[in-house]
Amino acid sequence: MKERLINNLGLKILSVFLAFFVWLVVVNVSNPEVTRTKEVPLEIENEQVLLTANRTYEIGKNTVTVSYTVRTRDEYKVKASDFRAYIDLTELYDVTGSVPIKVEILSNKEVITSTAARPGVVRVKTEDLQRKRFELSVVPSGTPAPGFAINTATADPDYVYVDGPVSKVGLISSVGLEISVEGAAEDLIGSAEPVFYDANGNTLVPGELSDRVHVDTAQVNYVITLNKEKRLLLDFMVSGTAAPGYQYVGAECDVQSVAVNGLKTNLASLTKITVPATVLNVDGATEDKVVSVNLQSYLPEGVEIVQSESSTVNVLLKVEPLQTRTFRLLESDIQKNGASDNYLYRIQPRQIDVVLQGLGDDLGSLQLTDLAPRMDVASMEEGSYQGVLTFNRSDIFTIVSYTDFTMEVTPKINLETNTGGPGDHSQEATTADHETTEQEVGGDGTTEAESALNPTETPAAD
Repeated sequence: MKERLINNLGLKILSVFLAFFVWLVVVNVSNPEVTRTKEVPLEIENEQVLLTANRTYEIGKNTVTVSYTVRTRDEYKVKASDFRAYIDLTELYDVTGSVPIKVEILSNKEVITSTAARPGVVRVKTEDLQRKRFELSVVPSGTPAPGFAINTATADPDYVYVDGPVSKVGLISSVGLEISVEGAAEDLIGSAEPVFYDANGNTLVPGELSDRVHVDTAQVNYVITLNKEKRLLLDFMVSGTAAPGYQYVGAECDVQSVAVNGLKTNLASLTKITVPATVLNVDGATEDKVVSVNLQSYLPEGVEIVQSESSTVNVLLKVEPLQTRTFRLLESDIQKNGASDNYLYRIQPRQIDVVLQGLGDDLGSLQLTDLAPRMDVASMEEGSYQGVLTFNRSDIFTIVSYTDFTMEVTPKINLETNTGGPGDHSQEATTADHETTEQEVGGDGTTEAESALNPTETPAAD
């Protein structure tokens, strides 16, 4: 088989060459007609017919295939630009939405014959035309240089009109200008092309909108001004008194400071934002209270909270119920001011319960020395007197009440001349009582009151 193929190889190659030459001669002599095609842009005529009716249109394809006949030797001369394909919207058939495609020969008319468009008609989709106004917003992106913040961002004009098919304009929820402020340390001035957004704030890419959607202002001017930035601490002033049996214990806020911007002269003297006591009031409160505060209201004119931070904060005014604690006093625990060496002093009954009111944590840390109970006996002579105690003043507790008692005053000389008399026995009993009585909370001699008493019953303190 292989030998047959290569046998007389030279003659076989020569035969192929001669056959091709003969074909070429025949073709050039006869110059037959051939059919060829070109892809040609499709033009639209008389658009104003639909625009006058406040309608717009869309076509599925912007090009058309033009078929033509040409002699073989002239084939190389023909270009797509030799043809013009178009439709006339005055010939639109409303029932089917079809318009015939027409083809004109612009050049090489002498060599081109039998032109035709494929397909011969194009479907035109018509739709009502809508013109809608959109407010323009400037959308800065990025972060200015350290120490600077955006003050204002404005567009001129601050609105645009969008024209297009109802179905496409309906996809647009808002229009804005996207401007980068990354690293900016001075005002930004320029112009930008409007950007369309859907209802979710996503940018509408060109493919989602028809090329027949137009905005009346292609480039919109913008100005972004920058101010110096400064962080200010928050200071909360609180007024009022909680309900009886409760106490205000402090204000809490998740935000400790906010960034503001403004002119240097306006920021120079600012160190904090003070929320006045008229806003934060705890009168009659029996539980925690949350107050929403607009910080911008307490800034001077020309100073603004930066856009990246919220101007509203929630302040928690904490209110806690008061508790009670009882201290047990012995005679030796009471300081006797003005005591005379000529008298002996003895209280009846031998133990005095003092009830305090305050916050649980504060009461738990108190010691007897913090109360410093004392009694003025300077003017007392022999006899029995109603006992009146005074205590240290404090912001963390209030003396609610203490056991009624009397102070018995007897001359010391009587006890010295009556060995084993009542005076000596009383002194020993007092010492014994003190040794066996606990004074601390949680000790055997300490009691907890079941409920708070009226603080107005407390005797006046020093």
